[in-house]
Amino acid sequence: MLRLSGRGGVLLVGFSLLVHGGLAAESEKTAVPEIGVADATKEGRLPLNAQAMSQRAAKAFAAGDWKTAREVYEELLKLEPYNALVWANLGAVEQQSGRLNEAVEAFEQSVRFNPALVQSWIALGLAYSDRGDLYLAVSALTRAIHEDPVDARPHNYLAIAMKRIGWTQAAQAELQRAVELKEDYGIAHFNLALTYLEQRPAAMELARRHYQRARDLGVAADEIVELKLAATEREREPKTKE
Repeated sequence: MLRLSGRGGVLLVGFSLLVHGGLAAESEKTAVPEIGVADATKEGRLPLNAQAMSQRAAKAFAAGDWKTAREVYEELLKLEPYNALVWANLGAVEQQSGRLNEAVEAFEQSVRFNPALVQSWIALGLAYSDRGDLYLAVSALTRAIHEDPVDARPHNYLAIAMKRIGWTQAAQAELQRAVELKEDYGIAHFNLALTYLEQRPAAMELARRHYQRARDLGVAADEIVELKLAATEREREPKTKE
């Protein structure tokens, strides 16, 4: 199975750094690759004159106090009901507190009010995928790529959704693009190695190369992959005459 994060955990995209609207890692096991969007118009901005509330929300988010964080975001929405970044933050809270449908609704509002907000398209795509709405996930992640063609993350996430649908070749192409855009994107190398192993006939040398690169970049080992690669290596060894 293709992975979202480098350590095999479920990845949740959040927007906890509210002061400047950047993506943040929610926990050690679900670290988000540091691949940002430079264009400020695609990041969004929080309501003006709401610095104290934003800081309070950020602290609550970091502490996992979803009730407080939700309340603050809802107060911020009373100040600016059409603020896409606040909707995105609310979606991240709902997502991490296990309220997936509410998260989807919040992310949908975010992209409705700012269709250029790349993080929201990514988060919406992942939420759709978690909910099993794979075709909607493909649509949202494709839009994220349209908004920022040089961000490697949505290519990796799009590949995962495509693979679940059964579009293996398309998934492989997206992963190839991801590592072209960011050569040190470890989990994309890992996922690409899996697609090379699973294709028929398997491209073992390519699989080995990308798996080793993923390991060098800190991606957790996979026992099944290593067994397959080791078996192939044994087959390549010259047989001694008895």
